[in-house]
Amino acid sequence: MILVLLCCGGGLFAIYSGAKNDREAAAPPPTPDITYGQPTASPPTGGTPTDAPTGTPQPGTTGGVASNMPAGARLTVNDAEGSIAITVGNFRTRDAACSEVMPGPKNGMFLIADVTAEITKGTGSINPFYFTWVAADGTEENGVAGAFSGCGKLMPAGVNLPAGSKRSGQLIFDVKDRDGVVEYKHRFRTAGSWKP
Repeated sequence: MILVLLCCGGGLFAIYSGAKNDREAAAPPPTPDITYGQPTASPPTGGTPTDAPTGTPQPGTTGGVASNMPAGARLTVNDAEGSIAITVGNFRTRDAACSEVMPGPKNGMFLIADVTAEITKGTGSINPFYFTWVAADGTEENGVAGAFSGCGKLMPAGVNLPAGSKRSGQLIFDVKDRDGVVEYKHRFRTAGSWKP
């Protein structure tokens, strides 16, 4: 009787193991550690631009980078330390000085964008200088000139922030026009970009 139960139990285990291995073999390869879309209860480890809210332009992806996202889109980046969710939007421009004591734009206008970054899991770091303006002709603006423009409150930086930490403020770039993207670099690699 015991031998029959052991044989039956072993057979069921073999069937279960074989079915599990078939599912694992048929599973798609892992996706990049960059997601685009609404967060879930536990941050996803990959995604596609089709996660975008209905009716918004679909950004493209290249090598796991969510590019040309619409203003207000949320990008979640995961790494070994944790997850950070970033939203860039509400783009506006100013073609004159924002303060009597500050200089005006040298390239034509200040491009100002609201940004929010939240650590959703583990720990993470954020800095307004992780963002760069990349013009259509490929020229880049790092935002240092805009930081001293007086055109808004620059998003504060933070290092090794715990889950639940949030930083909000503005990104300010001295640009010639609105033809380009705001790019976010995570650990010196482009993770995503937003179009104004």
